[in-house]
Amino acid sequence: MNRKAAIDLLVLVVVFSGSWYLKGYFPIEFRGAAVVLYTSLAGVFVIKRRNLSYPEIGFIKCSFNTKFFNEVGLVAFLIFIVQMIGILIVGSLFGLPDQGTAIAAQPQTIVGFIIDIVFVTWLVTGLGEEFIFRGIVLNRFKEFFKSVGISNPYLLSGSQAIWFGLGHQSQGLSGVIITGLIGFFLGIYLLRRSKHGIWPLVFAHALVDTVVLSINFFYH
Repeated sequence: MNRKAAIDLLVLVVVFSGSWYLKGYFPIEFRGAAVVLYTSLAGVFVIKRRNLSYPEIGFIKCSFNTKFFNEVGLVAFLIFIVQMIGILIVGSLFGLPDQGTAIAAQPQTIVGFIIDIVFVTWLVTGLGEEFIFRGIVLNRFKEFFKSVGISNPYLLSGSQAIWFGLGHQSQGLSGVIITGLIGFFLGIYLLRRSKHGIWPLVFAHALVDTVVLSINFFYH
């Protein structure tokens, strides 16, 4: 068993859980950002401690050209499809997802909305969550399972997807399941199909959330 990978995962779990507990001391609009920030810092610590390179966790050099943005569009479209199917099936079984913190704490002014989109949606949610779950967590699970002779991509992706889903408890049981399904799809896509590493997932994740938040802000 790869003890180093197991210890790294334990460190990330402790930091994530600790920040989740401490988030109650932050204003509601900063709670999710605080959890992502602290866990991201723990991820950077793991990378430095294990001498990992960022390409190893999916952050490869790539050109932001037409092919790249075509892939972003494809991933965003597939996220939307998974989300809609999840709402139809999971929602019919357990009810529709609750309103998440991102929507509940959404600023009411246009300036606040723009700042929220740029700094929270793109940097914290898009970049931060993908770095944590599809980057460092998936990498550590991959190394851990590899040491015991397991390389099944569905098991690897499922491991980080469960954690990703549980990190969205503010959306209720249906939200946890649907978010977990999206995380599972993103993990599989990164492991099996992505031509530009984790970057298309970062952009697609942020893009989908931007559309959802924009609809809520302008038409709710």
